[in-house]
Amino acid sequence: MAGQSRKATLQDIADIVGMSRMSISRILNGKQQTSPEMDERIREAIVETGYRMNRAASALRQGRALPTVGLVVERFTDTSCSAIAEAAADVADERGAVLVVVRERPGGGVEALVSRNVDGVLVCDRDETAKAWNVDRPVVAVGGGAGALPQELGVAARAATAHLFELINGAAAEISGEGAARDTV
Repeated sequence: MAGQSRKATLQDIADIVGMSRMSISRILNGKQQTSPEMDERIREAIVETGYRMNRAASALRQGRALPTVGLVVERFTDTSCSAIAEAAADVADERGAVLVVVRERPGGGVEALVSRNVDGVLVCDRDETAKAWNVDRPVVAVGGGAGALPQELGVAARAATAHLFELINGAAAEISGEGAARDTV
């Protein structure tokens, strides 16, 4: 592709610092120790090349899936949904998951996320009226209603996102009949 450079690889880092690709992989994954000087050389090579770890590829190689959760918001500028999105992103990061955010739209934001094969969905539900989504994934609604403070929403969203991960991890036991577990927090 004209004008685009290729992505940096572990081999690029290994070539710069004079180590094997496998050694660099083990060091970056915390499975091998090295000297502070070598750590610094590796960090410099990462900056120089612009290397970024592909967590999805790493998870696949290790035989595990990288969880993906979705968040449906009414508007990106809504302060309630912003507070919820921040907290959900924090929990997703802590669990090594990817958070995908979409706006509610005709045809449904939940359905749009499910069609993209997310593992579970969190819904920013300002009116606290969780509708009955008929999807085969866990769906958790979190809302604050009128007057909810961002701090309160952040606490509620952290709890709701953690609960969503619990449902995802136990999804085989939770899913029954036409749909999956649905909760409102």
